Amino acid sequence: MHEPPTAPAAMVTANKKRPKIDLGVLAGGERKRGKSMFGIVLGTLNKAKIEDKERNASEAAKKRQLIEQRLQTKLRKETDSVRRAEEAKKEKNTANRKEEELQLKDSIYKLRHARLPLLANFLLTSDVIPSFDSSPAPSPSDPLAPPTRSHPPPLYYLPAILTPAQEAFLARRKAEVTEAGEKEWLAFREERTAGIEEIKQLRQHVAEEDARRKKEREETAKSEGEDKEMVEETQESKPERAPQPDAEMEVDDGSKPEPVSETHKDSAEPERKDESAAMQADDEDAVEY
Repeated sequence: MHEPPTAPAAMVTANKKRPKIDLGVLAGGERKRGKSMFGIVLGTLNKAKIEDKERNASEAAKKRQLIEQRLQTKLRKETDSVRRAEEAKKEKNTANRKEEELQLKDSIYKLRHARLPLLANFLLTSDVIPSFDSSPAPSPSDPLAPPTRSHPPPLYYLPAILTPAQEAFLARRKAEVTEAGEKEWLAFREERTAGIEEIKQLRQHVAEEDARRKKEREETAKSEGEDKEMVEETQESKPERAPQPDAEMEVDDGSKPEPVSETHKDSAEPERKDESAAMQADDEDAVEY
């Protein structure tokens, strides 16, 4: 059976108190660490803002802005150049097509102008020749029109000896064909002159566009060389940032106890001494069985 503790041990046990934690000190430490972290973040933001202002105000930033403006201008010029190149290509194709059409028409009208007056000297098997005493047949609406197709097809012929009616018919046909042929040739000459003028204008536009593109290529090559020099100067004049030491931030990982003030430490030491003395007294009063 356990014996009751002695009077000194009972007094030590009665006087023993549990250590109290000063919540005010702990709260002050948390508040202090929060303020420290907020100050680091705010300082970093302010530093970045100041560096941004300095960078924008520096000469290198101005050069970069100038390069960006030149790039934007170059992009607009290239877009406009592509559009104009497409238009010049269309104009070139149009001029070539009109020239081919004009050459074909020129060959056709030259052949008609030379051949139709010769054919007017011959009679056709489909011709209706009125008698010499009767009134002449009405003139056809188009003397240059080809003969009407029939089966069998009409044939050109010329008798060795013409009758008076045939001679009168051929003379009238020659006059009508010659007059109509001259009118047709004059109309085509006017059309040809207008077509040649239009083709010249299209070719002139294409030539001007080619000259402009050649000049733009030279200017682009020159501006690219200047931009390259500016970029190299910008890179050379760009200040190197000194390595910044990492900011020391207080991190509470739960492994280290929170430091307490000297006053709290002094008040806690007598309590630990009293506790150790009480435990020693209990050990002395223990009874071995």
